[in-house]
Amino acid sequence: MARTTRLVGRHRGMHARRRLIALSSTIVMLAATLSTAPPASAVTLVVDPDVNSSSVTGWGWHTNATPTQINAFVGLGNRIVDLEVNSTAPTFSVAYVANSGTYARTWWWYYGLTAAGVSSQLTAHAARPIDVEPYVTSSGLRFAVVMVANTGAAQKGWSWYYGQTSTQIASYLSIHNSRIVDLDRYATSAGDRFDVVYIPNTGVDASAWWYYYGQTPTQVNAHLSANHARLISLERTASGTYDIVMAASPGLTWWWYYGQTATSLGNLASQKGARIARVEPYVIGSTRYFAAVLINDVNAETSRIRNLVSSKMAGSWGFFVKKVNGGEVVGLQPDRIFEPASMIKIVHAVTALRQVQANTGTTLSTQITWYANPAEPARYPSNPNYANPDGTLNDPADKDVCAYNNSGTLLTGATYVDPLSTIISQMLGWSDNRTTDALTRRYGFTGLNATATLAGMTRSHVYHRPGCPAASSPQPWHHNELTLRDSGRIYEGVERLVLLDATRRANLYSYLNGGTISSTGALATMIKAEAAAAGLTGTQTSSFLANTVFRSKAGGYDLCPDSGPCNPQIVTDRTVGGIAWFPFKNGSGTIVKTPYVFGRFFNVQVNCVFADIKANTCPAYTSESAGDATVSVEMFRQVVKQAVATW
Repeated sequence: MARTTRLVGRHRGMHARRRLIALSSTIVMLAATLSTAPPASAVTLVVDPDVNSSSVTGWGWHTNATPTQINAFVGLGNRIVDLEVNSTAPTFSVAYVANSGTYARTWWWYYGLTAAGVSSQLTAHAARPIDVEPYVTSSGLRFAVVMVANTGAAQKGWSWYYGQTSTQIASYLSIHNSRIVDLDRYATSAGDRFDVVYIPNTGVDASAWWYYYGQTPTQVNAHLSANHARLISLERTASGTYDIVMAASPGLTWWWYYGQTATSLGNLASQKGARIARVEPYVIGSTRYFAAVLINDVNAETSRIRNLVSSKMAGSWGFFVKKVNGGEVVGLQPDRIFEPASMIKIVHAVTALRQVQANTGTTLSTQITWYANPAEPARYPSNPNYANPDGTLNDPADKDVCAYNNSGTLLTGATYVDPLSTIISQMLGWSDNRTTDALTRRYGFTGLNATATLAGMTRSHVYHRPGCPAASSPQPWHHNELTLRDSGRIYEGVERLVLLDATRRANLYSYLNGGTISSTGALATMIKAEAAAAGLTGTQTSSFLANTVFRSKAGGYDLCPDSGPCNPQIVTDRTVGGIAWFPFKNGSGTIVKTPYVFGRFFNVQVNCVFADIKANTCPAYTSESAGDATVSVEMFRQVVKQAVATW
């Protein structure tokens, strides 16, 4: 009965530490070691990828899943790589990978088996265990097991034992050239015993390796450093220490953490661009915590950029570049939901231009009413107070002040009428919150979100009026939501003429900020360096720069935290999304401007006041901004390398 699941994964490790019926201390061998030698014409053997590969894959995890939930996730094409029995058995903490590519295996999982039942299933499927989890029931000791077919490239020798003492494990290893790949401790009336899975330490599986019992996190880290190793098995003991198995690192980028909640662990995996490969749940008081092993799950270029700036970046941050009608170039947290600030206004603009395109009476000349706060009379970019504060510390730019009071009442004392073209232009080019509100009132939240849905923005939603008091939006108030991938979808839909026709697309691009890039900016400096490395002449480099074009919509907030003290403690949010064209040359030497959608964001809470953010004298914010500036250039380096290579 094939079982496949997709959840967060850890390594072996039974969390429950209950008293068991007395077990014999005799070694119980439920599966004999099998030959590692494949048939003469067999495929090349490979190491198990579950905790040994950083090939990018889909993955998932569960923290308290029932068998039904696990099987549903498995039915989506996922495979369990780590299974932990929770104290509320039979519920499980689980780590999964997509059962395809490097990670594809024929496999099964079971729970509630006796030792004999485990042996029977292994024999029936000609399988070997990759994770065996002991747990106690009213009927005695039972096991959950994950097994893979022991055939083809996945074939290897193996053995499984339970009821073992540490002395018996050492004795076995002294006789056999094997290494441990799964180690679980459980309590019995005769003392702690271990469940162990071994594989021969030969061939593709040969590795320097070490194992230790009852180690504190500090000791774990010391062993990892001394051995230049990585964790492959992690088991928390009843006393809060860890039984660990480590192996020489094959060059993988990986991390381990402990004391994490489900939320914090998920956030860590997302921010690192990692998959959870081993997960170890434990309960302190009434709270379930996790220790876990994470393995890099993003491509080499994304990893390079992450590693380059990670010391400068705190909070949550990400970046994304994708070729239109092509694949992803780089992506760190592309599916992370964040508060987009004014970056979301692309939805308002596309909604308005689609109405113009529909030819239902609305044109770019249609007069639209909008309102200003009477205390902020400046109207247009020609007014010096339009985009800049009047000099007092807390006075915002006029364009940032919606015409609502703190009770959510629309103030109608300053009323203006302008053509739709001006409304969109001020909203996108100057990020005017008042003209944005005019479109929100015209199309409603339902209309705006219908556009997002049409664009395929599956994780994004317009909930509130950007820059306006919370009371002016539908209640209960909620942050707007956007992801970098969803931002890319709406820009790609525009570029591909799916959301707008060619005329309205041209209108939109004319309203967005950008154009041909500056020849003296940081991006141009990078392009010049890559062009020189590729052997381009000065004339060619100038032509390359003259044909590199960006269009984008940025956003930003400095806010009080949703809870806790404010000023100090400021949440600063910076975002941008858009589309860029880079000049590639085809076989005949003709320049082809190739489009890529992109986006990036950071959201961080800093122990500063608003004035420090404004003056750029908050060290935490300065560091974050510096990291973001580096990302803004490096995220395009690979595309530039590819483009200059065609010249």
